[in-house]
Amino acid sequence: MSARPVKQKCWTAFLKEKKCHEVTGGHHNKWKCPGCHRSIIFRNSDKDIPFAHIKTNLDTMKISPDDFWAWMAKNC
Repeated sequence: MSARPVKQKCWTAFLKEKKCHEVTGGHHNKWKCPGCHRSIIFRNSDKDIPFAHIKTNLDTMKISPDDFWAWMAKNC
């Protein structure tokens, strides 16, 4: 597993593949994902998202970091 930042473009592609949808408004990007009890949130201004933020959101989505890195290796 890597702890490097993730490009926002790649992260949003991952969210879209997981059938999440963006909720508009505010200074943060807010996404709702099926089966998640919390929204997925990250800052609009970040081109690279720190992995600590990604990890927290993956925990919310009940997806392992290893599964995310495997998806990213194939798609980004």
